[in-house]
Amino acid sequence: MNVVNFKEYKESLKKIEYTSPPKAGLNLYKKNLEEKIVFFNEKIESYLEDPIMEKCVFSKDGCAVKFSTFDKVTDAILILQDYSPEEFDTHYCTWEFYIYNRTHDEYLDSRFFSGTDMAIKYFLSKIKYMT
Repeated sequence: MNVVNFKEYKESLKKIEYTSPPKAGLNLYKKNLEEKIVFFNEKIESYLEDPIMEKCVFSKDGCAVKFSTFDKVTDAILILQDYSPEEFDTHYCTWEFYIYNRTHDEYLDSRFFSGTDMAIKYFLSKIKYMT
């Protein structure tokens, strides 16, 4: 998973991507990976002006946003788990959010969302309480 900081991620949205489509039957995860990445970037882009997002790291290929506390003990992670553009005549997606404590190796919170705005707003609100 390629992880980049906020500034690198924001700059990458402006660059043209040159990718080749995945070969059929070899990896089902990559079936709609290009569309999933485009969807992730479009949805996250409208929230990049939030000052909390500047403290996050992004995984473009993994479609994830991660925030770590200053002491690196607790991580809050939001991942676009599933994206299917052809289902139900609209975009079907599943976001996973969880807070993980590295010291105690335990999950403090874990939720799934089917709504993009709700998932991102929940992620941002939880981080506000962590800082």
